[in-house]
Amino acid sequence: MTRINLVPPQELCDQHLLAEHRELTRIPNAVARGRYHLRGQPADYKLGEGHVRFFFDKLAFLQRRYQMLHEECRARGFNVQNIWPQDLPTDPALWQDYQPTAIALATNRARIAERMPKTPRFTPPGATKSRASCPAKNEPSPIP
Repeated sequence: MTRINLVPPQELCDQHLLAEHRELTRIPNAVARGRYHLRGQPADYKLGEGHVRFFFDKLAFLQRRYQMLHEECRARGFNVQNIWPQDLPTDPALWQDYQPTAIALATNRARIAERMPKTPRFTPPGATKSRASCPAKNEPSPIP
């Protein structure tokens, strides 16, 4: 699964923030390797099949989104590396932007709520914490 959320990163719990930061780069990496096609690309944001394909030509959106995720991770004190790929094609057709619609945002928020961990963590900005100290995906959080 590759999650690309639309909500501001500040709305995400730590688990979702870190997972999206890690997973988002799968799309530009696939584009860099030529492992993508635009056939059958959905016209609108969707979840499930077609979710990743929707973003293949929206590298400008993904780059901006990744930067926001990275900044939010750092603001929360997570020790994350910037892993945005540097060897991307320059074809302008792949560097489209995207402005989420109200329907897309509502769909995304509903999915986030549905997949919210039983014990979500929301580290406040300015906290000092390293990524290594975060519990694994299914490990109970030591923070109440």
